Amino acid sequence: MRVPYRSVCPALAALCLLLATAGCSTDTFLNQTASLGGDTAGENGNLNVLFINNTPFRAIFTYGTYNNTDQFDEPDTGQFVGAIDGAVLEGGTAADILTITCDRVFAVGDPEMLKLIEQNGQDTEELDPEALTENIAFSGAALGEENAGVATEGFAPYLRALLGVDFPCGSILVIRFEETDVGEPPFRADFEVIPPGPGEDDRGT
Repeated sequence: MRVPYRSVCPALAALCLLLATAGCSTDTFLNQTASLGGDTAGENGNLNVLFINNTPFRAIFTYGTYNNTDQFDEPDTGQFVGAIDGAVLEGGTAADILTITCDRVFAVGDPEMLKLIEQNGQDTEELDPEALTENIAFSGAALGEENAGVATEGFAPYLRALLGVDFPCGSILVIRFEETDVGEPPFRADFEVIPPGPGEDDRGT
């Protein structure tokens, strides 16, 4: 049913005023009003994620999505680790495309996400503690060696992307790990978005 224009405008204006009064930015407004991509209000759609490691070293990190307005949220997470029996992203390789729940924030090695994991009872026994660290680690140790899961070569800064600002639900997010040309840090995470194509919805299906 179409909502009358006159009834929408005052509500939208009030929300804009509220956000402005609270010191919120345009990015905050876009992030908090963007569709979560589900079939019904409040339901979450999906994202597809592709990690490409263009460095010579193994990448170790935790990635996921979370609701940045819910202090009790449990992020939808995954990891790449330095253990033989876990998911491994070696240098010069790409992972399979992964599907993850769409939410207000997508992150890799993000301290806010790691804090929510720690605080809200997510089963950390199923997660590798070496990958539950801020930023993205790179290891030059051979798989199976003692330092295979720690940052023998250094870090790339963590990545945080906002729904409605940096991506819509249903997108393919491409994260490329690269060596920096000069200076510190020695690595970086480049972020690319392939949005849903014409005729596709934002549920990621």
